[in-house]
Amino acid sequence: MSNILYTPLSQTAFESSGVSKVDNLLTVNQLARQLLPLKVTNKEIDAGLKRIYWLGNYTQKKKPKPVDKCKPKNQLKRILGLNHPPKDVLSYSDAMKLNELWMSYMKKIVNFDDLRKRGWDGTPGCKYWEQFMTSLYKCDFHGAHIKVVSSKCCSYVLVTGVIILETKNTFQIIGVDNKLKTVPKEQCIFELELEGYLVQLYGKHFVIRSKDRSKKKIKDNLILDL
Repeated sequence: MSNILYTPLSQTAFESSGVSKVDNLLTVNQLARQLLPLKVTNKEIDAGLKRIYWLGNYTQKKKPKPVDKCKPKNQLKRILGLNHPPKDVLSYSDAMKLNELWMSYMKKIVNFDDLRKRGWDGTPGCKYWEQFMTSLYKCDFHGAHIKVVSSKCCSYVLVTGVIILETKNTFQIIGVDNKLKTVPKEQCIFELELEGYLVQLYGKHFVIRSKDRSKKKIKDNLILDL
């Protein structure tokens, strides 16, 4: 295959075109200097002429897929069985010890004595209600003692126990009967007791991992629903 990019015109074709004979031949640099604006320097013209232009078919390089850094951790969790707690080993009495730790943790997260001194009375929409619900929304619920008060599926209603594992979509709860039950968040409304106050949580707002929830900005309509 020939590498010639063009074929020069014959003398007859050149004469028939009516173009007068060129006395002073111009180089490419001189022609570019005449055609381009004065603000374009000779150095920029030389740099542009030295570039290599690809005239063939150009295929775009595929970008390598980003490596999921969390994948090895998730694989390790599956291997160790951390995503599925053993059903016959844990008991309700053991879970209540976890609940005691969670209650002490919540006292540090939500300072009820300080809130009461500043005028908080526990009723929805009261003073500092937004601050209270934001702290509650972002906290970790491992160890919380909850009860399902409403659900689209009637079999989940009145399920009570201590949360021993929270995933993105479910709470895994140990009940008084020492049985592990998995309750979906999306379909249920939960109730928990804090310092004598009964708080109802809409599970549809908690369909997110606890570590991601702590960084997420709470919305105004969510504050009203809680």
